[in-house]
Amino acid sequence: MQGQEEMVTEIISYYQSLKNPKEQENLVAMLREIQEEMGCVPKDIQKRISKEFDVKESVISFIMKLYPSLREAAYRHRIVLCSGERCAKKDGAALIRAVKKELMPDEGGISKDGVFLVSVRNCLKHCKTSPNMLVDGELHTHVKEQDIPRILQKYRAEG
Repeated sequence: MQGQEEMVTEIISYYQSLKNPKEQENLVAMLREIQEEMGCVPKDIQKRISKEFDVKESVISFIMKLYPSLREAAYRHRIVLCSGERCAKKDGAALIRAVKKELMPDEGGISKDGVFLVSVRNCLKHCKTSPNMLVDGELHTHVKEQDIPRILQKYRAEG
């Protein structure tokens, strides 16, 4: 961890030395380099960048959301579950409960094993094939509770 901290300090120092360090392009490049080093850009590092570059935390947060490749935690796969009306009518709520029971995510949505980020969206816009879930952008349709272990295992095996 000591090596990572030094590397992050070095990355920040480099970007502070640029002509326009606060430009979005430079901030994004810096965040990407930090993520490459750490596997993610944790909240404490985001706050440090905000302070050291005299940029509002909301700006850094916005950049993190604007670029899906930037992550706050070092998860490997992102799961998005549908909570829309049509999915709900076809046991979508049971599907959400089953995924949460299997992965036991924390308040930030990171699974207990740190492999998955779990989130819920009101509608995935694939109502005809409900209930649905996305894993890393791949749509899984007509998902049943008993399918969850198989689907998750597929992504765990991929690494």
